[in-house]
Amino acid sequence: MTNRLLLALAALVTAWAAPAAASCSAANTYNFSFSNQAAATLNYAAASTFTASTSGGATQNFTTAFSTNGLSSTQVAGIQMPAITNTLTTGTGGRTLMIGGTFSGRTASIAGATRVILTTFTFATPIRDLAITVHDIDFTADQYRDWLMVTGANGASTYTPTMTTPFGTNNTTGGTAGSSSLTLGPTGAPFNLTAQQAVGTGASNNTNSDFGDIAVSFVQPVTSVTIRYGNYPLSAGESNTGQQAFGISAISFCPMPSISTSKTSAPLGTTGAARFDAPGSDVVYTITVTNNGGSPVDAATIVLTDTLPAQASFYNADFDTALPGTDPFLLTAGSSGVTLAAANVSYSNNGTTYTYTPAAGYDAAVKGVKFAPQGTMAANSSFTVKYRVQVK
Repeated sequence: MTNRLLLALAALVTAWAAPAAASCSAANTYNFSFSNQAAATLNYAAASTFTASTSGGATQNFTTAFSTNGLSSTQVAGIQMPAITNTLTTGTGGRTLMIGGTFSGRTASIAGATRVILTTFTFATPIRDLAITVHDIDFTADQYRDWLMVTGANGASTYTPTMTTPFGTNNTTGGTAGSSSLTLGPTGAPFNLTAQQAVGTGASNNTNSDFGDIAVSFVQPVTSVTIRYGNYPLSAGESNTGQQAFGISAISFCPMPSISTSKTSAPLGTTGAARFDAPGSDVVYTITVTNNGGSPVDAATIVLTDTLPAQASFYNADFDTALPGTDPFLLTAGSSGVTLAAANVSYSNNGTTYTYTPAAGYDAAVKGVKFAPQGTMAANSSFTVKYRVQVK
């Protein structure tokens, strides 16, 4: 039966930290490959919609849009850009989204609006663990020096990706590694690059090779990623600008966790006045947390804050003497993977700060309880937390 102490959570905070994000499973990962698309000529003035899918058949659309400035030609090797084509292939072959042209001059600033091509991938809802594979970032003297800058965004927040090459260069070392035909930032010499940027340093021969490849990834939730492409300023001995292009072959991402909560109450007693939440009887509150999303919730980022009604006294003793342990709460973890110890629970006697130490037994001074489960909460799982109060 519904009783007068059945209350919603007075305050609920669910959060997941961006660093060290818990990855979704392979079955829940959305994948898209331009190699699986038919050859096509796209349009710099129009957006295109593509569909990524999981191995289980779930799908999610994203859009690709372009913005250009300072192009004197939108053709490369006789092909109208942008295009889905096998002219520029990956180390394993196949088509890529080929983006390029000829700039009227060298790009002064890749972060600016002059002589750049912007490619923006947009998602209807935030996604996490986005990975994009980029190809053919290289350099040909007196023609071009590919200049790339990648930024992720979610609302007003912007993020810097992790960028790596197959040869081990990452965005913390700078310089060219192994057979890479590019340099990744941050570095100040011989190129002035931020951690979001890369420039070509040599010929990639990027037809069935990976010399010019970059793996771009974000752990933060993003709704869009913009790749800016230009032609680095002239170096010694250069005076010309030529046609240039790069390719994008694959995109993958995880869905966000989807957290919901509910709270129910039930009389502890089953006979007499206790069945009706009469004064002096005990009531059990049950808080249920469910993750309906395909991604886990990062470790130790869920916090549940519950305010007690004025007519309830918190029961600070063994929740159930028939079960192991002596805590005044009971966690049923199910398949969620979370844990909850006494150190992860705090109490308030004013509804604001949670530093109060409750007295043993029934304590009417407790105004709120805060639960901070530990561990990574699995995708598509739930757990419950129960505690007792006495009706005044």
